[in-house]
Parts: sequence; C-alpha cells; structure tokens
Amino acid sequence: MFLDTVLIGEELKSLRTKKGLSLNKVSKDLGIHSNTLSKYEKDATDMQIGSLYELLNYYEVDEMIFFKVIR
Repeated sequence: MFLDTVLIGEELKSLRTKKGLSLNKVSKDLGIHSNTLSKYEKDATDMQIGSLYELLNYYEVDEMIFFKVIR
C-alpha cells in the first residue's frame, strides 16, 4: 500500500486545527521544534512512524481510523 505523505501531513494539520491548537502549543507539549511540526504538516516524508503515533495519541485519534481516512 502506498501512503501519500502530503495527505498525511494535511490530515495532521486538520486534526490540530480542529482541536484549536497552535503549532507552538503542540510543539512545546511534545518537545519538538515548531518548524519540524510545520514541515510534517506540509509533507510527512521524513517523519518517523514513532512521531506519527505520538501525534495521533496527542490528538486522541486511533491509528486505524487515521489510516482509513487517508486511504
């Protein structure tokens, strides 16, 4: 299965904005640089799977549901 990394990034941004969270808030809470999070939201190509799961956990989104949405 091919995963569209741009679509993953767009969905991550959508999850963040739907919760009313800023890049800075999420970055601070997770201990990552806001530029890194912004880059992931544009294109998740360089994102490690652990970072993706950490974000999904933070947004309280089940991984299986997330992957169904982006498929």
